[in-house]
Formats: sequence, structure tokens, C-alpha cells
Amino acid sequence: MSWTPLLLLGAIAFFGTAACKPEISQENINAVNTRFDKLEKTGKKSLSPKEVESILGQPDRVENATLELETQKKEVPVTRYYYEQDGKTLELHFFDNKLINRVPGWNTPPETEPKKP
Repeated sequence: MSWTPLLLLGAIAFFGTAACKPEISQENINAVNTRFDKLEKTGKKSLSPKEVESILGQPDRVENATLELETQKKEVPVTRYYYEQDGKTLELHFFDNKLINRVPGWNTPPETEPKKP
């Protein structure tokens, strides 16, 4: 018996499932925004990157950048998460490991500037 067909079948199964990524639905986005709003109203810390990942999954890309504060001539470090699906991109901003603005929906144009920390 030749192992080649079995290896080929295993490779196809592995790469076929690796290419599949769960889709982010509007319900997922609403869940993040509901939790964000609830925490914001109570004055408690916002969502951490891990909490967002537990709802939306792993981002497609993560960048570290700086964001200028409105009230001061100072820049602060932020982390940006990018989720890409069907040719559209969601961009999330974290400051001090906290989500700093609501997540726009797939059909909602993004804010021109994220809310400043």
C-alpha cells in the first residue's frame, strides 16, 4: 500500500481547514459594542484585547502605533487590530490594553479619528 494518497489527503484536509476562518457577524460586533457601552457607563475599565478576541477571534493584522492626544501636545502608544472579511476591514484601537472606541459595523463607515484615550 502506498502512503502517498494518504499523505496527500491529509495535506488537503489540513490546508483546507487552515484556510477557513470564522466569519464575523453583525451579532459579534453588537456583542462587543454592548459590552463596551456597559463598561463605559459604569466607569470601569474597557474591554481588553483578549476579551475582544474571545468574541471576534484573532485579528488578521496587529500594529503598534501612536495617537495624538486632543488636550495635550503628546502622543500615546496604541495597538490597532485589523479584521478583514469579504474585502472590508474593521479597525479597532486599544490604549493601555483597553478598547477605546466602539466597533463600526460592516456596513457603517469608520470614524475618521478614533476617540482619544
